[in-house]
Amino acid sequence: MKWSRISFRHRMLIIMTVTGLVQLLILALAGFAYVKHAQEEEMGLKAQGVASFLAGSDVVVELIENGVEAESQARFRRLTELIGAAFIVIGDEDGIRLVHPVDDRIGKPMKGGDNNRALVDGESYISFAEGSLGYSVRGKAAVFDDNGEIIGVVSVGYLLERLQDRVEPFLLFLTVMAFVVVGVNALVASYASRRFQKAILGFEPEEIGRLYVELDVTMSTIKEGIISIDAKGHLRSINKSACDILGIRKQDAMNRPLSKVIPESDLHSVLETGGTDHDINLTLNNQKLIANRSPIIVAGKVVGAVSSFRLRDDITELTEQLAQTKAYAEMLRSQTHEHRNKLNTISGLVQMGELEGVQKLIGQETAHYQSLIEFLRETVKDPLIAGMLLGKSERAREIGLELQVEEGSRLESLPTRINPEDVVTVLGNLIDNAFDATMAAIQQEQHIAQERRIVEVSISDYGNEIILEVIDGGCGLPTEFDADKLIEKGVSSKASTRGVGLYLVNQLASRYQGQLEMSNNKESGARMTVYLPKEEQL
Repeated sequence: MKWSRISFRHRMLIIMTVTGLVQLLILALAGFAYVKHAQEEEMGLKAQGVASFLAGSDVVVELIENGVEAESQARFRRLTELIGAAFIVIGDEDGIRLVHPVDDRIGKPMKGGDNNRALVDGESYISFAEGSLGYSVRGKAAVFDDNGEIIGVVSVGYLLERLQDRVEPFLLFLTVMAFVVVGVNALVASYASRRFQKAILGFEPEEIGRLYVELDVTMSTIKEGIISIDAKGHLRSINKSACDILGIRKQDAMNRPLSKVIPESDLHSVLETGGTDHDINLTLNNQKLIANRSPIIVAGKVVGAVSSFRLRDDITELTEQLAQTKAYAEMLRSQTHEHRNKLNTISGLVQMGELEGVQKLIGQETAHYQSLIEFLRETVKDPLIAGMLLGKSERAREIGLELQVEEGSRLESLPTRINPEDVVTVLGNLIDNAFDATMAAIQQEQHIAQERRIVEVSISDYGNEIILEVIDGGCGLPTEFDADKLIEKGVSSKASTRGVGLYLVNQLASRYQGQLEMSNNKESGARMTVYLPKEEQL
């Protein structure tokens, strides 16, 4: 079976179990070796101590000088059993056994070849050698006469086989404990692997690797720019299109605070609100963008945010122009409907022979439109803004209101830094809000004075700022709302709206380093004023 076919949980269980088993077996063997070495050293020191004690005994000196009797042999054998040794051997200066546990080996040379240090150098030491009884650890000591001459050697030994029998139960204990620990480790590994796989949504490592490659390839082929941040506002991913659009390098931007990479971005606000934004206008690194933003939510908690965006390219411009064309078409539809009514009126007057009435009606209509068009042509130099005001004027007439542009208004050609479309957006949203507020007041109060049906527009272009002002006859700013909250996206004083108009107005004003001011009129209605500096503020 291939390793990749085994589930991640089982793989983790096998790896942790086998690894733990090997580590514990190594630890057990190391412990066994240490204990064995310690036991051998302990037995060696014990044997050396007994050998040195016997070598300094007058009984041993006399025994070597005068010979060994049967009673002495029995005495040393009882001593051997008493200290738990395998043997006590006493040899003369030539290494011939005088005392030995086995009678047949008395009088024969001592085996092991480790007597020279005692018989030649007169030392007391520990040695490991194989004698007639087996491999053993020995303590040896030289025996001196009264003149200080070496006359023999005492050897006390413990068989290593017996020592190993004493240590092996410890090895068995360590092995059993190792398997117990491995069992516990397997349970912990199984639990940890289930939790870990749950955290990675049940994917296998190979699936995660494949998904990462697919995601990387997909993001690199998407023409829209995509960036994402974590809960701390650090940039965690950015695709090639985003780098190209914003003019930044991926290696310089990754894992850095987004506020330092793109200072104009407010993507971090999505972390706080948890809201989703669709098709909002942004300016990042001097690029005009249309963006969508959404929070990343895991287990009900906002852990990051992602934004996709694209340049306001020709297609976007054409889309906006199409939207404007539709608005103008709607305006023309209403005008056509109104003019059809007037033509029917003119037709009836002609059939009745009321030619003076026909001339008067035509004169009134011609004078109204001609005066309005001439006024806007003289007052507003930008045709896009003038056309918008003309369209809003017709829209006001259709819903029973009147749009008045203040006589002293003036708007020269806009500076290159100010986009006419942005001014249309600002002024158009303010006028639409004024229409809505006035109509709401009409619905609430049923009968209001005619002057409250007038929406006033003032445009000033005499100083260092362009001032756009719209005054309505509605109910004014709501008292239950903070003025600062009205410019937040999604916040509105009207239950049926999304609260986007003032948000866009404030965004555009801030982009041009201007500001939006809101206040109530003394009698009724609200006054909205936008200041747009003609030159960039340093």
